[in-house]
Amino acid sequence: MFGISAARLHRIGMFEEPDEPVSVFHPVSSTKSPELIRRRRTIAAEDVSEAEGLRVTTPARTALDLRAELGSAAAFAAMEQVVRWQLLGDDEDLIFRLGYPAHLLDEVPGAVAALFAAPIDRLARGAKVAARLVSLASPLSESYAESRAAFNLHLLGLHDFVQQVNIADGSRLLTRLDFLFRDDRVALYVDGTQKYVDGGFDVMNKESRQHNRLLAMGYKIVRFKFNEVLDPKTFGQKLFLQAPELRRRCGKPLVL
Repeated sequence: MFGISAARLHRIGMFEEPDEPVSVFHPVSSTKSPELIRRRRTIAAEDVSEAEGLRVTTPARTALDLRAELGSAAAFAAMEQVVRWQLLGDDEDLIFRLGYPAHLLDEVPGAVAALFAAPIDRLARGAKVAARLVSLASPLSESYAESRAAFNLHLLGLHDFVQQVNIADGSRLLTRLDFLFRDDRVALYVDGTQKYVDGGFDVMNKESRQHNRLLAMGYKIVRFKFNEVLDPKTFGQKLFLQAPELRRRCGKPLVL
């Protein structure tokens, strides 16, 4: 299997992926039915792994292939998830308890090269764009929405953000910021809805207190809803409306 079918087996996060037949590769035959799409395609043995007893493209190759099926933004989110798994594992509860290693980002270039360099070389098309995307992938995006936000920032030319930044208030941890532009003290949060379903008013009240304290400490806070990070234009308009000082930080935008 490959593409979206492989991503589902690997449990790579996606959003609104089309409900389509199972996609499999075959060296000599191409057929299509309501349940199965068989495409004539040769996949290098190095790009094939096993998931739930089935032969599928590796997570790295699957992330690369998603660009053709779901677009660059979704592929970038998949790349970030694969890098995160490589460096931190897939137990998010354990990651939360242990926190991030101090020198995690120093390991990213090596991990990205090990995961993606050879599969990109084997791509029939799109290798330059794929290499550009993986060079920006980080293990610090904790959700599909955060990866989409990071992708939008790169599109805008805002590359100098940091992620998962702990903010102390005296001797205690106040909060952890999803994104921060340190020099301008502009913090970005990407809100999901599940935490409010699970935590209700207690979570809302806690975040309100944190928000007010951050403002008192001199931070500017911009919050994005999930649907706002899915549209780069909407994201950029809101960001620059609420934090116009970031315009001068824009460098060379990501061009695809």
